[in-house]
This record gives sequence, structure tokens and C-alpha cells, in this order.
Amino acid sequence: QLMKHSDVISASDLVTEVVAAFPYRTKREVDCVELLIHNDFQFRGARAQFLGVMDNLIQNALRSLQASSSVLNPGDLRIEVGSRGREGRIIVSDRGIGIEPASQQRIFEPFFSSDHGTGHGLGLAFCKQVVLSAHGSIRVKSEPATGAVFTITVPVDNNAVGQTSGGK
Repeated sequence: QLMKHSDVISASDLVTEVVAAFPYRTKREVDCVELLIHNDFQFRGARAQFLGVMDNLIQNALRSLQASSSVLNPGDLRIEVGSRGREGRIIVSDRGIGIEPASQQRIFEPFFSSDHGTGHGLGLAFCKQVVLSAHGSIRVKSEPATGAVFTITVPVDNNAVGQTSGGK
């Protein structure tokens, strides 16, 4: 059961924290991550759970990149933060193996896993629940062999403008 409490979350603080704290296995993994903050925004949600969402998306992207067996290059995993009007977006894209079209319909279902036994199929279902609880949406666009793009869209909390949640 997801907690319904809501924190005011700075999108850039959130992704910066997760990228910095992620347990990368190699220096190449660290170096392949590119963070683009177009503009920060605040939104309401369960901060601890959104940290888990970002962690999960990074883990999946790195796994996909590893499965593509090509050498990791800077930008192979890109995380973007931006907003337009009342809509905030966090986009996680990778240049990994991609997701088969048939699987794309199902990857947010509990216990569905597209990575052949290495996952439990709960990560993206959890992600979807957390994002929905913040009145947002999560979508995937992918082509096999070219990677995947996960887009989280959440309503910007205009009341939080000017407030900071432990940011700089």
C-alpha cells in the first residue's frame, strides 16, 4: 500500500540525488549518465517513493545497456528534467536493447518482466503506482535495438514556487 502523504519535491534535487547515490558497478556506468536540467519544477508526491522510481528506471536502463553489449558512452543513459506550463517532466532514456512492441503494452503490469528471469516484474508496476498517486502518468516509447524512453509527467505545484525542499 502506498503512502498518501505528499512532500513538495524539487525534480532536479530528486534526480541529482539519485544519480549521485546510485550504486554503479563500473566507472563506465557512472560516465554514461548525462543529466540535463532544462528547468526545475516542484511537484507533490511521496519523496522516498519517487527516489525508488528513479532508482528503478536507472537500474533498468543500465541493465538494457549492458544487454546491448556495446561499449558504454557518455549520454547512453540520459535523464532530463523540464516543465512546460503546469506539466513537469522527468525523462529517462537509454540507448540499450529496447523493448519489444508486444511487451511495451504490459511492462507496467505487476509480475510482467521483459528481461528473461533477472527481474521480478514489480519495479515498473511500483513506478506506475507511485506516479499515479502523484496524479501523474508514466509512458514508454521504444524501438528494439535502439533503446527506450520513459516519460514521467506530473502536475507542477504552483503553490510551491519559491519554496525549496532542501535544495540549493
